[in-house]
Amino acid sequence: MRVTVRVPATSANLGPGFDCFGLALDLCNEVTADTEAEPGVTWQGEGADELPTDGSDMVSRAITRTVEQQTRHHSDANLPPFALRGVNRIPLERGLGSSSAAAVAGVAVARTLLGPSGFDDPFTTYAYAAELEGHPDNAAPATFGALTVIASGSVRRLEPHPSIDPVVLVPERLRLPTGDARSALPPSVDRADAVFNVGHAALVALALVEGDLDLLLLALHDRLHEDVRASLVPEAAAILEDLRARQLAACLSGAGPSILAFERDGHEVGALPEGWRALRPGVRSHGVEVSVED
Repeated sequence: MRVTVRVPATSANLGPGFDCFGLALDLCNEVTADTEAEPGVTWQGEGADELPTDGSDMVSRAITRTVEQQTRHHSDANLPPFALRGVNRIPLERGLGSSSAAAVAGVAVARTLLGPSGFDDPFTTYAYAAELEGHPDNAAPATFGALTVIASGSVRRLEPHPSIDPVVLVPERLRLPTGDARSALPPSVDRADAVFNVGHAALVALALVEGDLDLLLLALHDRLHEDVRASLVPEAAAILEDLRARQLAACLSGAGPSILAFERDGHEVGALPEGWRALRPGVRSHGVEVSVED
């Protein structure tokens, strides 16, 4: 059996939707588990030369954890030996959900290999991946696609307007591990800042669903995390400030350092500093996909 899983990149937070909003991007990693091939782990693409091949990578860990979870309910849950091959298109440690994509991929592979009924509940795939990797705001859009909102363990999926066409600005050299970005945040926030974010987050969701880029320009601001995180990567902070000064809606993608921007008539990203590239993947309306060859 050969199981192939495709999982999209994701951009979490979307400015004021801190730890709640996530957007799926049509830039996908592909993972294949082949039970007829010699067991082993190989990688191609982004980060191929730095990812472990000893089974300690996030995909393999998610597979192992999923089998453990399933064993609690089905005593005969086990997997045959298989070769694991990954093709990575999502840059690592750039705020594009590479770890969540790996976790979702591993859960999907394991649940599919465990049997024909193993992948019939996407919420379980999301829940397993979020618990393992720790970022539900990335795991949700990676699983369900489109725009997702998470709160109190619930996930709601919204379809952005077809006119929404994000541009992702990715640095070649800069990285920002999510743990470092989170540890830099203050332990408490001012009430006025919290109120600001609640209102602006509501406007972000409305603007994306209605395709209102003027409203998105107003809404895509945050007072809880972006300033602190941007200060850790001054190059990204300077680009973000420039985009907003030129009336483009923009925010850090996740914890950064990548930037998510939205062009509109007369307002384009334009030339980027050396060491940065622009990706235009589009919004992905569906999340993880699984195909099986017997």
